[in-house]
Parts: sequence; structure tokens; C-alpha cells
Amino acid sequence: MTPEKLKPTLRREVKPSDPEAVREILVSSGFFRDDEIPVAVELVQEYLEKGPACGYEFFFADVKGKLVAYACYGLIPCTIANYDLYWIAAHQDFRGKGVGTMLLKAVESAVMELGGRGLYIETSSLPTYQPTRDFYLRNGYPEVARLQDFYQVGDDKVVYAKRFEL
Repeated sequence: MTPEKLKPTLRREVKPSDPEAVREILVSSGFFRDDEIPVAVELVQEYLEKGPACGYEFFFADVKGKLVAYACYGLIPCTIANYDLYWIAAHQDFRGKGVGTMLLKAVESAVMELGGRGLYIETSSLPTYQPTRDFYLRNGYPEVARLQDFYQVGDDKVVYAKRFEL
């Protein structure tokens, strides 16, 4: 069955197989540097070890029992009810199929249920990330800040945000 015809199911439970599956998703996407991928994997592993006390929350999208996309978010330390979307990624075979939007909407709903006032997202300004920036804009996240040369010279940090009515 082709990816277009498969409907992902969402789950919040973190499984022991998820760290390696997250690694595969990030590698397949072609967006992340080699030094970034272990950080994402470590967050999933930390949740397995500490549970919710680690401060990270997840949504996973499975198709026929295989992890194809995920999102990681959490309360921003030292804020009152503002959240960061730390990671959102879909396997290359599932990009452009709506799974990212499904995950983002699930995160938004969870944040609102927790009384969250806003969700903040950051990404790179490099041309490779134009589809990512377009995705956030399409989903109602205006650019709210840009930090020049943040990641490296010529690579700004672009921050998007959405405020929630409580």
C-alpha cells in the first residue's frame, strides 16, 4: 500500500523501539546534521528512563505498527504556560501526506488542554528549510523573531509562534 492510502494512528506512549525509529526518521528527512540527530534520540531515551519527569512530551504517528513521524514538545522552563515544539519530523516517504499537520494539531490540542498560552517553534533560515518555514506559516504560525547568524554565519534562527485563547 502506498503512503498516500495509509492513515497514521497517533499515540503518546513511548516504546523502547522509538529511539532507533526516530533516528531513522531524522536521517531519512535529510534536514538534520549528524550532530543534531543524537540529541533528538537522547530526548526519547530520557523519557523512557524518567517518564514525564524529564519535561518532554511526545506524539508518535504509526502506520501499520511502524513509526513514520513524531513530535516532541514541552513547557519552556521559567515561563508560565508557554511551550516549545522541540522536534517534528516525518520519514521522507511520508512528507507532504498530512502527517506533520496531524501531529502539530495534536500538540496544539495537548498544549491547550494543559492551559498553555502559546507554542513556539524555531528553525533555520537556510534555503533547505524553506519547506519547513512554509509549513509553519500554512499552519498559522507567523514569524515572530529572527536571530542573525545564530546557528552559524549566514544561518539565522527563525522563531514562529501561535497564541492560544484560554
